[in-house]
Amino acid sequence: MLGKTQTTVLENGCRVVTSEMPGVESFAIAFDAGVGSRHENRAHAGWSHFLEHMLFKGSVKRPSTRALSQPVEGRGGLMNAYTALERTCFFGAVPYDAAPILADVLGDMYVSPLFAQKEIERERNVVLEEIKMYHDDDSSFALELGQDALWGGHPLGRPVLGTEKSLAAADSGTIRAFHRASYRARGTIVAAAGRLEHEKVVDMVRARVAELPPGPAPRAKPASAAPAPKPLAFERRETQQVQVALCFRAIPYDDPRAPAAAVLAQILGRGMTSRLFMSLRERRGMAYSVVVEPSYSPDGGSFSVLAGVDPHRSVAAVALCAKELRRIATENAGKAEFARAVKFLAGVRRMHGETSSQQLSWILEKTRMAGRVETPEEYIRKIMAVTPDDVRGVAADIFRPDAATLALVMPRELPETPEKHLDAVLQAL
Repeated sequence: MLGKTQTTVLENGCRVVTSEMPGVESFAIAFDAGVGSRHENRAHAGWSHFLEHMLFKGSVKRPSTRALSQPVEGRGGLMNAYTALERTCFFGAVPYDAAPILADVLGDMYVSPLFAQKEIERERNVVLEEIKMYHDDDSSFALELGQDALWGGHPLGRPVLGTEKSLAAADSGTIRAFHRASYRARGTIVAAAGRLEHEKVVDMVRARVAELPPGPAPRAKPASAAPAPKPLAFERRETQQVQVALCFRAIPYDDPRAPAAAVLAQILGRGMTSRLFMSLRERRGMAYSVVVEPSYSPDGGSFSVLAGVDPHRSVAAVALCAKELRRIATENAGKAEFARAVKFLAGVRRMHGETSSQQLSWILEKTRMAGRVETPEEYIRKIMAVTPDDVRGVAADIFRPDAATLALVMPRELPETPEKHLDAVLQAL
């Protein structure tokens, strides 16, 4: 399970949280800015993700990608990063005796990036190709359409990658100013896990994060400011499936019903015994893939059903998805089905945490989203306390017609209209 955890708040407000795992050979560390795509205005859409790319292009101390990566990779380590709605995170892992090197490299790039104009121009092209890649992926684009319509233009529904127009305005001066405004001391969390001593980790990063601008990270526009969902979004293109994203606004991260929502997602669409997988794929052969994707923010969230379905049966498929949602919102799950879902979630949580990287992910997420490190045992107790009534209740709260958006990426020549698909969903719900 989880190692010994400790948290120190530095003089400038930066938090350092660690999990000590004496029996392992690895050390993992992350610098998390607490700023993601939902903190951006429309003119700066995608800039948090662009910053993620640019920080790997050189720092004042190590002025190239090679100079940053070589000291880490030369000791068997790795570094990576991701940008999400709520955060941009830079992380890595090395053998434990190389911990000071990794902490110094990540801290260096996080605090003192170069932002050379020639690198900005080159990397902008790279990100534009990344945008095209996701646009060309029908399933990813269906979800993007669905989230945009679900949140009605609110930042929670914007693509993390931004647009060609928004990225065109980024240059060395503007992106440097955006970095300084976003990567603030009180918004930063440094998390580490593995073979470590807490005070030594604090000493490794104290001087580096002391260089961060003071104050908190920018505030995000609240989810409550989002307009009502648009019920339908679609695009016709040359494709051989109908990609479906049936999206609903859902509950915040720390909502007391979150454990019940986790069980709900497991029963519906997380695994080969889930209802939607069995119903659409195993019994009827309508789809290769059908999954449920919950997303949580501190003040809101979404719950999406994603499927690629046979275009000749696409109306029936979306209706069947909606019927399963209605059924779980009105009837308690069966004992065996419910027990399987609960035991799966508890079992996964017991196993997830055997590596330093897994524990790093856990303590960072809990610190960022909940303000404290909940133990896996606490989480398991909450999951085990969920009842079938709880699952039915949270399903009834989420799966409401007025909270739904249907997004479709569909063949150009498909005779069935997008509106017919939406009507099938609304009638079934």
